[in-house]
Amino acid sequence: MLAAVVALLCSAAVQAEGAYMGDEIGMMDADGSDDSPFNAGIRAGYTWNSGWGIEAELTGSMTDGDILDRDFSISTQAVYATYRTQGDIYFKGRLGYLNEEVDVEYFGDASDSGASVGVGVGFTLAENISFETEYTLIEEEVDYWSGSLVVRF
Repeated sequence: MLAAVVALLCSAAVQAEGAYMGDEIGMMDADGSDDSPFNAGIRAGYTWNSGWGIEAELTGSMTDGDILDRDFSISTQAVYATYRTQGDIYFKGRLGYLNEEVDVEYFGDASDSGASVGVGVGFTLAENISFETEYTLIEEEVDYWSGSLVVRF
């Protein structure tokens, strides 16, 4: 079984070097909220044959969350260094710098910036299309669970 998993992860379908773009959707899981916002976003990046890459990402709330009976939304802008393993099923890690903006009904908005880290799994659907599901730590009290469709150029 272990040999089959290793063979699958190291199959001939390696990640191609080049640029990519993707759409993403997911839930911003905020501690203390009764209902979390649902976000959508875009990402663009470049991956080298070594697996290392760079990625920029923008997200915004499509639906508001609820905290203390107040609507709130979260938007993010981030730049990440990434690493993807090779294979039809691959693992992804990312570490970067993120700016987060939170808008709470009647209280206004606030902004915070800092380090962000994420991990995920990708599945190659076609030669230049893959699906990635990820967990990203936005800040100590906010986690982002997302899925994205990535198209390589």
